[in-house]
Amino acid sequence: MLYVDEKRCSGCGLCVDVCPVEAITLQDDVAAIDQNLCTECEACAATCPEAAILTLTEPALDPYVQREIAPYERQQVTVPLATRLAPAIGSALFFLGREVVPRVADYLLDTFDRRMSSTSPTGGDKNLITPPEGKTKAAGRRYRKRHRGGS
Repeated sequence: MLYVDEKRCSGCGLCVDVCPVEAITLQDDVAAIDQNLCTECEACAATCPEAAILTLTEPALDPYVQREIAPYERQQVTVPLATRLAPAIGSALFFLGREVVPRVADYLLDTFDRRMSSTSPTGGDKNLITPPEGKTKAAGRRYRKRHRGGS
């Protein structure tokens, strides 16, 4: 922005002749600059013998300038292991529920049907499939009771 120092201006009119857009006029023997017309080419400031035309520079205001007011450390955010594994576990359960479990169930049902059918080697005898009465646990070694004494 250009302005005229009225104390220094002698009213010589050289700046009026040099201005390409005719933004400078003489009023009461003092130059006056119309800021709406001025293009700030500074041709008038260069030709003024009294150095009465001054350039006012405003500091550039950059809204995006960031400066650090106080030191700040960002804290590292740690994600628990369970949270990181949740998607993988969910995918595995989805796969098991949709693919593996129906196949295993079909296999077991087919096996059961084959054993129950009359054309199987057991002849459809249900006693070969179900445990005898009174024995509901497996007949393995760990379910046997120790007998002490002679009885």
